[in-house]
Amino acid sequence: MKIKEIIEELKKEYPLSKEYEYRAGSDDGGKIIEIHKVPQEHAKKVRKKIPMRYKGIRTIVFFQTEREKEEEDEE
Repeated sequence: MKIKEIIEELKKEYPLSKEYEYRAGSDDGGKIIEIHKVPQEHAKKVRKKIPMRYKGIRTIVFFQTEREKEEEDEE
């Protein structure tokens, strides 16, 4: 199964905000699924909801500070 298909399954099984971005990546530990644009105040809840590994692939949540969000909205 391709990583994009696994990300789609993750999104269906653990629905989150449509504003979050999912990316496939890898590091020394292997494949990873990254979840970006999570507001800082929601990151802890998202980390509890999403398993640390999904179908053998590590998941990482990246939060966005209020300042980063404001800068992005200005662009």
